[in-house]
Amino acid sequence: MTKHTPDHWLTIAKKINSIAQSGLAFTKDKYDKERYLQLQDLSIQILNNVTDIDSEKLNFIFNRDAGYQTPKIGVRAVVVKNNKILLVKEDMDNKWSLPGGYADIGMTPSEIAVNEVKEESGYDVKATRILGLIDYNKHQDRPFPFDIYNLFMECELIGGKPTTGIETNDVGFFDINNLPELSVRRVTKEQIIEMYKLSKNKHIKAIFD
Repeated sequence: MTKHTPDHWLTIAKKINSIAQSGLAFTKDKYDKERYLQLQDLSIQILNNVTDIDSEKLNFIFNRDAGYQTPKIGVRAVVVKNNKILLVKEDMDNKWSLPGGYADIGMTPSEIAVNEVKEESGYDVKATRILGLIDYNKHQDRPFPFDIYNLFMECELIGGKPTTGIETNDVGFFDINNLPELSVRRVTKEQIIEMYKLSKNKHIKAIFD
């Protein structure tokens, strides 16, 4: 008998929850609605058993939106100056990451990248090209119970000065071979190195997945 991994059950639970969400959004039948609610509850029970997130928080994450579920989008800015890469120190865990966060409604990807750099580092940048679109959970030891795509945007430094933001407490440019302690739950060391390499070579195609 095949022994399934936690990742396997995580995938199943997400699919069940997605089916339940779509069904609740479109069904007109009260009995079908009751069945979809049961499916929703079962998916949360599975997720609660394969993650360290409690049921109340899982309910908030998964069941606050109606309709068809889609992945969340994160946007990270890659800014290189004098062969060093821009990082910001996150207040939440006191570790370093590329400037960025979840995509905001009503803004284009490039606008989000520019805005995140300004808010978190104080620098003014211009978005120039997409370096990669990565499935977050495929590159984490402990995947989130929902899907995230991280968009990495190369940005050119055009002004500003180093200034911390609401969510950051330090700003700096670092040698790619001497990176500080990283907030790997946001962006991994391997991803930062890969994006740095891409930014230095205009002929390499963007990476994905």
